[in-house]
Amino acid sequence: MIHGLVNARYEAVVPLRVRGLVGVELTVDAVIDTGSTASLTLPSATIAALRLTFRATNQVMLADGSLRFVNTYDAEVDWDGAWRAVLVTEVESAPLIGTTMLTRHQVFIEFVPGGVVDITRLP
Repeated sequence: MIHGLVNARYEAVVPLRVRGLVGVELTVDAVIDTGSTASLTLPSATIAALRLTFRATNQVMLADGSLRFVNTYDAEVDWDGAWRAVLVTEVESAPLIGTTMLTRHQVFIEFVPGGVVDITRLP
């Protein structure tokens, strides 16, 4: 099970250990974003610090319907006790966990500041 907390802005946040393929590792506080189908988004400074391996530039559609080109990178995330390969999308915002990461998981959130966030793998 993955545990986190709801912050003062009512965002569900979980700490994630992320590492690049060269072994550099950081822990980031990532916000659950059910409006995104990406696995994980990270800002460019975090991508550089992790020395992530560039994968490709892809076109994505934003929530407002506009199209944008973004860079993607290979990384691994400690997801419920096991390292999982993920595709990181470069976005200049707080780190975000998209619905691809949540596939086959149940998410429980108490939407009050300090509330519990639990992500549990489905059988």
